Amino acid sequence: MAYACPKCGGAVTRNDSSAAGSVGGLVGALLAIAFAGFHCAKCGPIARADFPDEVRGQLLRNSLLLVVGALVVLVAAIAVVVALNH
Repeated sequence: MAYACPKCGGAVTRNDSSAAGSVGGLVGALLAIAFAGFHCAKCGPIARADFPDEVRGQLLRNSLLLVVGALVVLVAAIAVVVALNH
């Protein structure tokens, strides 16, 4: 999801880490994205503090949703492994 840059109004995206995805799989990629910083194509890295309060709230909610999604994927994978071993 793209956010508006507080400096120029352009699109801000979360930094991604392909290394976390390759090492940790889907769970690692989701966690890496949840805790990643933000980057504007024009302005460069953007700190969370630069965003308005309502956008920071949205950033926090979306980060929490990514963490919950990672936990759901992890629990589902464990459940599948346990079910296959019985």
